[in-house]
Amino acid sequence: MNQYFTALINQRTSRRTFRPGKLPGHLTEAVSQLLAAHGTGPLGTLIPFRLIDRQDLDNQQLKLGTYGFIQGARYFIAGFVAPASTAFLDYGYCLERIILELTGLGLGTCWLGGTFDRGEFSKAMRLPENQTIPAVTPVGYPTSLRGLGDRIIRLSAGSANRLSWKNLFFEHDTGHPLDPAHSAAHHDQLEAVRLAPSASNKQPWRIFLDQGQYHFSLCRTPGYRNKFLATDLQMVDIGIAMCHWDLAGSEKGLPTRWSVSKPAGFPDEPEYIITANTD
Repeated sequence: MNQYFTALINQRTSRRTFRPGKLPGHLTEAVSQLLAAHGTGPLGTLIPFRLIDRQDLDNQQLKLGTYGFIQGARYFIAGFVAPASTAFLDYGYCLERIILELTGLGLGTCWLGGTFDRGEFSKAMRLPENQTIPAVTPVGYPTSLRGLGDRIIRLSAGSANRLSWKNLFFEHDTGHPLDPAHSAAHHDQLEAVRLAPSASNKQPWRIFLDQGQYHFSLCRTPGYRNKFLATDLQMVDIGIAMCHWDLAGSEKGLPTRWSVSKPAGFPDEPEYIITANTD
């Protein structure tokens, strides 16, 4: 059984320190092809992604800053959408798919949602009116050793840690943690979701199994939404989780149909987002 994406999900880590220099032409071409291939989300949002080279003449006067979080990166990937919940879901889904494919090419990446200069990146993207850039990622060859700043950030965010199944997956309500025996066919998909990256490693997804359907919900971090008014980073996180679910399922021949239809009696908290229909 092909488990290419499952392996990439386990392999991918955020890299914040990069080797300077230009990427070979065949790699920049491969990246551009990935951006074109994965610019439509499962909910139908069209996302214009672009590979930004800081050394291009049009960008040399811009300060594509990341507030010290990223060192040595020449290239970034960014896209834009009109602010909407479904668009943020699709953005997270598509950019995570691209990031995993880049991991397979031996390139380093790092999700940046609140730690990049939106004004300067908006200029580089020639951002249309009423559009927003939810997140970006550097891309390039990472250094063999993590920089000191990278290690400090990983330690402070607990990047290597993930919540356990009993804290993330449930049957019917949060009072009943999911019995793995009741979801054996979808074990790998749930584990792929558990391993997904998220803003500040908050892991805000909660999944409820009910009558054969998996309902994705969002456990919001209090005050977090107000910190990033230009986007809804935790909705982007749910899109990342959806991507992991789909990719792990595709390797086992388990397709998913996504629908937004809150079940009767579903609690207000955590916030219902979307349903994975697996029948």
